[in-house]
Amino acid sequence: MMKSPFSLSARKFARGALLMLAPLVGIAAESLTPSLDPNCGLPRLLLRGSQAGTGYAIRTSDQVGPTAAWQTVLQVSGGQDLSWTDAGGSGHAHRFYRVDRLDSEVSAPVDNFALVDHAGVKHEIFREGGSKAVVLIFTDDAHLAAGWTALQPLQRKFAASGIQFWLINPRDSRADLAQAVAAAGVSVPVLHDRAQVVSRAYQATTALEAVAVSTASWDTFYRGAVGDGCDFPGAPVEQAYLEQALTQYLADQPVMIQSATPRGDSLQLQPIATPAYARDIAPILQTKCVVCHRAGDIGSWAMTSHEVVTNYAASIRDDVLTGRMPPWHADPITGPFSNDQSLSTDEAAKLVAWVEAGTPRGTDADPLFINPPPPATEWPLGQPDVILSIPEQSIPAQGVIDYRYLFVTSPLKTNVWLRAAAVRPGNREVVHHSLVFAGSLSDLANLQGGLGGYFAGYVPGMFDTEYPAGTGKQLKAGSLIVFQMHYTANGTDTTDQTQLGLYFAKAPPAKELVTSAAYDIKFVIPPGDPDHEVVAETTLSKNSIIYEMSPHMHLRGHRMRFEAVYPNGTKETLLNVPGYEFAWQTLFRLTTPKHVPAGTKIRVTGGYDNSQWNPWNPDPTQTVTFGEQTFDEMLIGYANVTNE
Repeated sequence: MMKSPFSLSARKFARGALLMLAPLVGIAAESLTPSLDPNCGLPRLLLRGSQAGTGYAIRTSDQVGPTAAWQTVLQVSGGQDLSWTDAGGSGHAHRFYRVDRLDSEVSAPVDNFALVDHAGVKHEIFREGGSKAVVLIFTDDAHLAAGWTALQPLQRKFAASGIQFWLINPRDSRADLAQAVAAAGVSVPVLHDRAQVVSRAYQATTALEAVAVSTASWDTFYRGAVGDGCDFPGAPVEQAYLEQALTQYLADQPVMIQSATPRGDSLQLQPIATPAYARDIAPILQTKCVVCHRAGDIGSWAMTSHEVVTNYAASIRDDVLTGRMPPWHADPITGPFSNDQSLSTDEAAKLVAWVEAGTPRGTDADPLFINPPPPATEWPLGQPDVILSIPEQSIPAQGVIDYRYLFVTSPLKTNVWLRAAAVRPGNREVVHHSLVFAGSLSDLANLQGGLGGYFAGYVPGMFDTEYPAGTGKQLKAGSLIVFQMHYTANGTDTTDQTQLGLYFAKAPPAKELVTSAAYDIKFVIPPGDPDHEVVAETTLSKNSIIYEMSPHMHLRGHRMRFEAVYPNGTKETLLNVPGYEFAWQTLFRLTTPKHVPAGTKIRVTGGYDNSQWNPWNPDPTQTVTFGEQTFDEMLIGYANVTNE
C-alpha cells in the first residue's frame, strides 16, 4: 500500500474558503487535486494518473499525524480520471484527505444464501444465474418507502437488461414487513433476514446500503451508497454511484467507483458476542443435528467431537446461510408444528458467529465427546409387534426401473388398531420410495397408486413417528397388502428386501386417521420456466380435523402452499413450504390440529423451477408432465385427517 504525495485540508467549507495542500513524503504518478464546489461549498477532488487494474482508496480524517484515524470513503478502480464531491464533508472544522494504492481491486467473492420474501417465496442467490446481476439493498421498514422511491427508477431502467433487485430486511417481523411492502407499493422481493446472518455475512450496517453481485463470477462489483450529492438550488450535485456502476458493468467496462461509504442511519443489528462451544454451540448440535449426524444414520458424517465439527465448519456456515440444514422447510410464520427441527434465530446467529470466529474450543469438556448419542437402530420406534417383508428383489445396475407392486399376505386373523406403521428400506441406496396400501380391492383402486393416499410409506427425509395422539389406523383381517416399490439404479447389481413394521395400539383410538391427498395429473411445465404454478384441490365431505401435511413433488419442485378454503369463501394458509427439497419430504404435524367444517377444500399450490439454474433439474430443455419417474413431475399434497 502506497500513500499519494498530497494531503488536503479544507477549513470550514464555507463558499469561497481556501484549501491547503500539505506535501507528504514520497513521489508517485498519481495526484489528488482539491477544490471547492462553487455552489454547494463542498470539497471536490480530482484524482489523476491512476493506473488501470489498480485499486485506490480515498480516505479522510479530521487531523493528521501518527494518531490520525483515517476513514475510507471511496474505493475506485484506476485507469480514468476521477472527479468526486465529498457530500459528507460539511460540518467539519478540518477535513484532510489522502489516496492509498491498494494491493488489489475491491471485488470479492460473495456467500450463497437463501431467504424467504414478504410473499412467502424462497430466493437463493446462486439460483439467479438467469440474471446478469443481483442488487441487494439492506433496509428496514422505516426506510422502505423512501428507499423504494429512489430505487424504483433504477429497477425500471435496468430490469430489461437482466438486473434483479432484492431488498433485505434484518430488523422487522414478517407481518410488519409485508404491511410495509404493501403500503409502499414495492414490486420486487423483500427478503426477511430474521436471524440477521445474511446482513452480517455481507457486512451491511447502514439502511439502504447496496451490494451489487455479478452472476458471472459471483463477486461484488459495487457496494455502498446508492448515491449522494448536494441539492443546492439551481446547481445540484448528483453522484449516482449505483446507477453508474450498473451501466459500466453492463457495458463490460471497468466499474470505476467500486465502493462509496453510505452515510444513512444504522441498521442497528443485534450485537452478538463470540459464542462458547461447550455452553452455546454443542447443545444446539445435540438438539438439532445429531439425530441424523451420528453413527449409522443418514447424516453424511457423525458429530463426535469439536475437532470433527471444526473440519466441517465451512459447510455448517453455508448450510445455515442457505437454510439447507437442519432439513426443515416450513415457513416460520405458519404452524406451529410439534416436530419443528428448525434453528431459532438465536441458534442460527450463534452458529454462524462461532464459525466466523474460528470455531474456538474453550477449556470446558467437549459435550459431543463425553456424551455421544446412541447409534442409530433399525427400528427407531422400537421392535414392531409384526414385521412383514417383501420377497427379495434384484435391482439392475443400470436403466430406468418401472414401479414394482408386490403383494404380501397379512398374518393377522382379526382387525387390529395401529399406533404406528413404519416402512424400513432394505437398501437405502436404491430404494427411492415405498408406499404401502392395505384394504379391499375397491379400497386399493380408490387410492390410485398413491394419488389418493396410502396406508404407510417411506420417502427420503421422512422420520418414523407414531400417529397423532388419540388417532390410529385400522388394519382389517383379510386385507390385501401391497408394496409399491420405486427403485433407482446405482451402478451396481444389488438386492433389496424392504419391510413393514406394525405397532399395535393398546386400545382402539378415539378417531381413525386417514391419509388423503389433493393432486393434479394434467399439468404441463414449459421448458426453462423458473416458476410454473400448478393448483390442486380436494374437498372434505364431513366436519374434519387436519393433523399433518406433506408435500410431494419431484426434482423441479420448488415451493408448495397448503390452504384451507372454507365454505364461505375465506381461506387460511395451513402450511407454506417456500423452498421444497425432494431429498427431505417432511411430514409437518400441527401442534394444534385444525378443525374445519364439512365442505372445506384443501388447496395445494405448487411452483416448479424448470430452469437451468435449478441444480437438481434433469433437463431444462424438456416440457415436463406428470409421471412416475423422478425425471417426470408430480403434484400431490398429502394430509392426515380424521372425521370430527
